[in-house]
Parts: sequence; structure tokens; C-alpha cells
Amino acid sequence: MTDRGVPWRVAMVLGIAQLGFATVIPLLPLHLTERLGASVRLVGVVVATVALVETFFKTAWGGVSDRFGPRPVMIAGCVLSSIAPLVMSVLTVPILFVPLRLLDGLGSAALLPAAAAAIATATTPRQRTSGMALLNMFFLIGLGLGPVLGLFVAGAAGDFRAGFYLASALLAAAGALAVLTFPRSRPREEPDAHIGYHTSLHPARLRAVVLGFRLSPQLASLYLSAFVQMFGVGLLVPIAAIYARRVLGLSEQAIGIVLFALVMAVAVASLPAGRLADRVGKMRLIVVGMVPGTIGMWLIPFSGRFWLLIFAGALLGVSYALWAPAWLALVSELAPPGNLGLAVGASETVQGLGLVLGPLLGGVLWDALGPRAPFIASAVILTLGTLIAARSLKVDPERATSA
Repeated sequence: MTDRGVPWRVAMVLGIAQLGFATVIPLLPLHLTERLGASVRLVGVVVATVALVETFFKTAWGGVSDRFGPRPVMIAGCVLSSIAPLVMSVLTVPILFVPLRLLDGLGSAALLPAAAAAIATATTPRQRTSGMALLNMFFLIGLGLGPVLGLFVAGAAGDFRAGFYLASALLAAAGALAVLTFPRSRPREEPDAHIGYHTSLHPARLRAVVLGFRLSPQLASLYLSAFVQMFGVGLLVPIAAIYARRVLGLSEQAIGIVLFALVMAVAVASLPAGRLADRVGKMRLIVVGMVPGTIGMWLIPFSGRFWLLIFAGALLGVSYALWAPAWLALVSELAPPGNLGLAVGASETVQGLGLVLGPLLGGVLWDALGPRAPFIASAVILTLGTLIAARSLKVDPERATSA
């Protein structure tokens, strides 16, 4: 017997927590550079620290969730993450933000695995897909609206710290809501092999994944393409808000409008994306979906007008909405038999590594070659990722059409 309200309650907790976490994303680079005089290179290190911790601690948190249940893990993650923004508001030494973001990343790494485990425990296999889709929708809403909300609040208050206070309050509220509404469940003795956040890394299973790459070159190409895409996007994470302020002279509210255009594009394009994948095939939709993002990225460093910047942001949003769901679905279909969870978990690790390395290079390029260099490099890298995806389409065109 399952409680059909569980996916909604879990997704709501995750959405509020992600809203709080994402509120800090554009504010921290501006706070470090404009208020504390940090270099853009250091900002890249601070951003990469969070991505690194999240990449490697999601699996560890998943193991804790298996042992003690997802409820205490979700609550602990929200509590840890709510402390970090408060400390950010009082720190005055930029280098200390690196260890602070270790704490922040440790907390945020717990959120999605715990939420996914809670839904997996509370749903039947037939209900699980719709439950995970609901979870992903709330996650993306929080991730998309958080930067917009943070920028508007900081702009209205005239102080970046107002955004930090808001982020802490949202994360604390998510933790309190988790205490009240998160389902109580006994730890699972046997983790579901189809829930891929914390599967066993037994050597035999790893060999099966490697064998799957050999039998399906398309799967290996998908992993490579995703890494390249996330690496290209990661270049901009530490410098996007700084670029908008220093080079384009945009206010916090104007930056928020650009981000809102990106979020709305994701929301609108997500509706027809699933049906379109059924018509043209998942692999073809991945390739087609990467094209507008590549175009948008080439437009940004040469966008001298505000409306063109909004248009470029919308292209990036549409691109993600088209290719990301089709990519994950195709990875699950091409995964080695019996190792779906491990293959999906590996896909997150691959993307996470791109988001670790990208910010490091983005800050270096800014300091060494100028503000536009990271955007041009990102455009080149996204073009490469699109070409890799197009190459994988040719590997097995019949499978790509039906998949």
C-alpha cells in the first residue's frame, strides 16, 4: 500500500531546498569580487569546490540513506546547507570561502539522493517513473528560480547579504518541512538496482559497464558528449554574473530578467519535448536540442544589446529542455543489463566532473585572456559536444531512430 501524496511532499521539500541553494549561485561571485576584492580565479575555485564535493558525496549520502532512511539524511542536508549562507554574510577573507563551500556542498549533496530514495521506497514500480518526473520538475523549478529570486532580493535591498539570509531561511524552512511531512520509512535491506544514486561499485558490475561501452559505442559517445557539454557550461558558472555587471553594466534585476527568460524557456520547451522524442527518436532529439544552445553561447560574447542577451538565454533554456531528458532516457536504455542504476549514477558523475573542471578553467581564462574568453571557449566546447553527439547518431542510426 502506497501513499500517493508522498511524491508531492518529497518534491516540495526538495524544490524549496533547491530554491534556497540556487539563490546563492549568482550572488556569491558578485559578493566575492565586488565586496571582498577576490580574483575571478579564486571564484572559480570556490564554485568548483561545491561541484567536487557534490560529485563524490552523493554516493556516500546514498549509503547513509540506505542505512538510516532518507528522512534524517534530507533533514541533515538542509541543516548543513542553511548554516553556510549565514557564515558567508560575515566572512571577510575570500580564501575562507573554500572550506566553507566544502560544508555547503556536503549538505547539498544529500538532497537529491535522499529525495529520490524516499520516492523509490514509497512508490510501486509502475508509479515510480511519474514520481521521479515530479521530483525532477520541482528540482529544476528551484534551480531555475533561485538565482532570479536572489538577484531581485539583493538588488532591492542594495546588499548581497540579503540574498544570503533568504537562502538560509529557505533551506531551514525545507528542513522544517521535511521534519513535518517527509515519510518515515525503514531502511531498505536491498537497494533497488534501478535507483542509481548509490549502487554498489563491485568490480564485476564495473566490468559490466565497461563491456557495455564496448558493445554500445553510442553509450560511450553519450557519456563523452555530456561531459563536454557540462564542462562548457561550467566555464561560465563563476563568471556569468560578474560579466553581466562589469562588461554589460546590468543591474541585479536585469540579470534576473535574463535568467528568468532562460527558466521560462526551459518550462515551455519541456512540455512538447517528450512527444517530440517519440516522433524523431531520442538520439536525434539530443543532437537537434544541442544546436540552439550552441548558437546561444556563440551569441553571448558578441551581444551588445539587452534583447539579444535575453534571446541567447532563451536558446540555452530551450536547448537544455530538449536534450537533457532524452539523453537520460537513452542512457537508461543503452545501459548494460542488470546495471541500470550504476550506469545512471556514472552519468551523474561524468556530468559532475565537467562542472568541477569547468569553473576552474573559467576563472583562469578570465584573468589571463579577458572577460569574453570563457564565453568563446564555452561556445567552442559546446560545438564540440554537439559534433560528438552527431557522430554517435551515425554509429547506429536505426537504434537512434527507434530509441
